[in-house]
Amino acid sequence: MNKMMPLLCAGIACLSLTGCSLQEGNSEYPGEQCYLNKDNVTKFSCMGNDYTILEDTVSNNGLGAWVGYVRQLVAVDETGKVILQEDLKNGTLQTLAKISDLVDKAPGKSHVLPFVNVYAAPDAGDYLIVDINGEYHKAVIDEDVRDVDRVFDFKDIRQSTSCGFSVNPRNATQILCDGVVYQVTSDTVSDGELGSRIDLLAKNVVFDAETKIPLSKEELREIDWYGETVGRHREQWMYKDVYEINSRERTEAVAVRINDVFYVAKRQ
Repeated sequence: MNKMMPLLCAGIACLSLTGCSLQEGNSEYPGEQCYLNKDNVTKFSCMGNDYTILEDTVSNNGLGAWVGYVRQLVAVDETGKVILQEDLKNGTLQTLAKISDLVDKAPGKSHVLPFVNVYAAPDAGDYLIVDINGEYHKAVIDEDVRDVDRVFDFKDIRQSTSCGFSVNPRNATQILCDGVVYQVTSDTVSDGELGSRIDLLAKNVVFDAETKIPLSKEELREIDWYGETVGRHREQWMYKDVYEINSRERTEAVAVRINDVFYVAKRQ
């Protein structure tokens, strides 16, 4: 099952079971780093101001200049409190696996959300725009929130996706979307070839390299007393996000990030 929940973090090197601050610095990206409020994922701080994210969205044409970034994958509980976090670019398999496990253990009780870039409003507007799961949400300074404004509903984010991608439970090298099968290939995709983000999988899969069948947690815990699995090779794939490919139609192929490399997944 796709646990993007509606639909799926700074300083990954310091992330442990207790987590680390959302306000660690990140010198890898130019621009202003913006920080999510760890107690309320509908709020963030940027350039010295505190902002509230709204339900209101704009199109690509409604973006102003790029001013900064969040670039965090976060798991939040039903109240909007951040449980786990991961840098979208430099995350580890262990961290994403932990997020995936957390969601598996609490179905319907946690939500995985990707926050990416932050933009200015066009024409010197008095708000910012933040990219959440491929949708561009307006964000206003806390003091400017009006009674009529609708605050971002993080529980309902899945409605912004065209279809829910998931890993094929019978073949871990395939992803599914609305009954369509996409086969992961060895062809890779560069960052410059990536289009819009479509979905987030955040799924850690260990599978039999020969049969391609995913192994359950129970199977992974079993001790092979009689050597029945000797010689059988296992693979571990950490599925992250799914993107369009600029030069191809989505109905033909998509790009899927596995173990931090983007691969072409072709429609079968």
